Amino acid sequence: MTHFVELIALTAGSCLAVLFLIPPLRRLALSRGITDQPGPRKLHTGPTPYLGGVALVVTAVLAAAFLQGRSAEMASVLAGALLVGVVGLVDDVRTLGPAVRLVVEAGAALAAAAGGARVHLLGGPADWLLTVGWLVVITNAFNLLDNMDGAAGAIAATTAGALTVMAALQGQWLLAGLAAAMVGSCLGFLRYNWHPARIFMGDAGSLFLGYLLAVIALKLQFNVDHGGSILAILLFTAPAVFDTTLVVTARLREGRPIYLGATDHSAHRLLRLGMSPEQVVAMLTLVCGACSLLGILVGRGRLAPMPIMLLVSACAVVVWAWMLRLPSNGAMEPLMSPPRLRPGEEGA
Repeated sequence: MTHFVELIALTAGSCLAVLFLIPPLRRLALSRGITDQPGPRKLHTGPTPYLGGVALVVTAVLAAAFLQGRSAEMASVLAGALLVGVVGLVDDVRTLGPAVRLVVEAGAALAAAAGGARVHLLGGPADWLLTVGWLVVITNAFNLLDNMDGAAGAIAATTAGALTVMAALQGQWLLAGLAAAMVGSCLGFLRYNWHPARIFMGDAGSLFLGYLLAVIALKLQFNVDHGGSILAILLFTAPAVFDTTLVVTARLREGRPIYLGATDHSAHRLLRLGMSPEQVVAMLTLVCGACSLLGILVGRGRLAPMPIMLLVSACAVVVWAWMLRLPSNGAMEPLMSPPRLRPGEEGA
């Protein structure tokens, strides 16, 4: 019972910490001009401050100090997450080239692998290469999910919640505590990032969240064989993997660079069907929750992996083909209203 109380305390404390940190960070970003300006490949119509991700990074690091059973392995994981977050922050303030980011992300992935977060599939160096590739892909996949008010925060909170449950059921309380802190942090952040967003998490937040969620998923212990474990991990990260696959496919098919942002993500396509930003985020969160629940059931051995893999794969292919036919990068009329200040927040 004590462990569950600690998880609740970590979630609540992290939420309150982010709620406390966001207003001064928002003021700092506005005063220093650290904002995301509107553009032809963006949905917001007014300058919106960054630095929301700094609150997520700081809170996670502080929460880790309260976790019981801290180890050198966990320290290496947090060091890698902090490195990724710092690089993301530099990219928010002054744009970095993709090569620099990839090198740093690969280094952080190696730190995580050294800390025990590894794929165990082929054995030897091949598993290290698979681990680095997987962590870099998922880190950037969550970065790509940060394309609409509330989307990345809601999906990260849902995924972290599922990882908290899975880790707790397996008795991995250190991982459960770290994931619980991420849940609280993301919920607190959503208070300011829900449409219309008053602050963005930026690359500092999205890269940090993606990396840490991917690492926690790899460090989980499952009650099934390697095949079932891999499927469970894929289910936990399914929304990010699906959106990245959709975007890369669409851009390659249309002859556009995959590293240039555009309004061709899952969220943007649903928005052009007439859904509101809130409805889009709610739908994506519901799908994330369903996939995460399946991940828990498969990882615990409650569902057979093969039928679930076939079912989810078939659904993903159908939705992927349907979404490719939806309008994605048409006329860039404003699709979202500019951020609105609430009464008394003019200086916030």
